[in-house]
Amino acid sequence: MQLLIAIFIAIIIYLAQMKLYAKYWNKNLSVKVEYSTTDTRIGENVCLIETIENAKALPLPVLNVKFSSSKTFLYEDMDNTTLSDHYYRNDIFSVAGNQQVVRKLSFTTTQRGCFIIRNIDLVATDIFMKRHLAAMYENHGVLYVYPKLIQTKEFIELTSSIIGKTKQTDLFEDPFAFKGIREYTATDSMNQINWKASAKANHLMVNTHFDNQNARVVLLFNIDTHVTQRSYRLAETCISMAATLLFHFNKAGLSYKMAVNAKEPTTDKLLISDFGKGEEHYKNLLRTLCRLDLKKEPEDFLSFFHTQANQFSQKNENTTYVILSNYRKPLLTDIYGIKQKEGYHMHFICPERKECMTIAPYVTYVEVNPDAL
Repeated sequence: MQLLIAIFIAIIIYLAQMKLYAKYWNKNLSVKVEYSTTDTRIGENVCLIETIENAKALPLPVLNVKFSSSKTFLYEDMDNTTLSDHYYRNDIFSVAGNQQVVRKLSFTTTQRGCFIIRNIDLVATDIFMKRHLAAMYENHGVLYVYPKLIQTKEFIELTSSIIGKTKQTDLFEDPFAFKGIREYTATDSMNQINWKASAKANHLMVNTHFDNQNARVVLLFNIDTHVTQRSYRLAETCISMAATLLFHFNKAGLSYKMAVNAKEPTTDKLLISDFGKGEEHYKNLLRTLCRLDLKKEPEDFLSFFHTQANQFSQKNENTTYVILSNYRKPLLTDIYGIKQKEGYHMHFICPERKECMTIAPYVTYVEVNPDAL
């Protein structure tokens, strides 16, 4: 009789806990997978942080957290990982009631890109591990891996030369940025004389002002390559070169913008930025380069010379145009030559392997080694 009562009680407990877990297992349960940073560069270490918070008394003896991340990440711990088109992770936790569990997974980035973990699959069990309960959680883990910078002497010298010529296009004193007072010289204009200061000093004194640089740079970046069969390694090298140009424009304090013949995935519009300067503008443009998908067919690069995407519609003598393009067929070089004759300040940079360099008008070749990236 006592045995029957014990069995009956056990059955009641078993059914009750099954019903309890079925209804409440994921109540007040939060799970997120995020990166330790949002912006990094190729070759740097980043942590993937899994955070589980069970804000209720009901424990979760077994909780499987499943998600996918990029196969370009090199994890230090490859346990619980399946590799195919992505890394598929299946991490197992035991979470007590009213407990927070944090686990960190260290990895090294190897490729440029924007990597998002959008969803997490959860599978839990009851106390007796007989019933499996599943749910999908939305997630918002985002990581931007910036392109490598090109550090060759040849390219750095070319970039410095472009910046130097750009700064010379418009350098003048800002009449509203007062700097100080000094003695008059024969080259000074009469309207610069400060008559009050001159009366006190008993000789002519003039106002001085800080220089105001109004020069601007437009980077027109063509992701299409010269040959019909596109080389993704060469295209990645071109992206690294674009990132390097932006780095030096920003460092020089220039106002700059970038136009790329690719479309923004969310808006389906050409990637054309506004003019700007400073770290935030620089970061936004690097993120644009991170989002470039080379598997998609590029848009017509010549649209930047005409139609609605025309970057030359308003002629400004203070603006320098830098074209970065491995593609250099006559269709492009001819229109480039026309713009030069019209008085635009232009530079044409062509990244290429040494053995593929051929004579092309207006082009400044920069030798690259895509295999080194």
